[in-house]
Amino acid sequence: MKKKRLILITFGILLLIPTLAFADCLDLGGFSSWVLENTHTIVFYMETRPVARLEIPYCTVDPSSNIRLIKSYVCDTDDIMIDNEKCSIITVKVLY
Repeated sequence: MKKKRLILITFGILLLIPTLAFADCLDLGGFSSWVLENTHTIVFYMETRPVARLEIPYCTVDPSSNIRLIKSYVCDTDDIMIDNEKCSIITVKVLY
């Protein structure tokens, strides 16, 4: 009985919080470059291969921005430093 209840609770959490259950995460510690897709979207590259698209809606990024990772393993809702300002990442989309 306890096992069935635990399974139901787990599925309930997955249904209620899909962003946490299905968040993309990626180790960007070795990224070699980034390209600005628009003022709120950045594509990170490892050598010549695009590896991730990050959406950062509450900060404006321009081509001369200084981007630093706070930690190398990045997931949805983590933070990133853009021009010495902490910005929230809303979406991490793995591209490979």
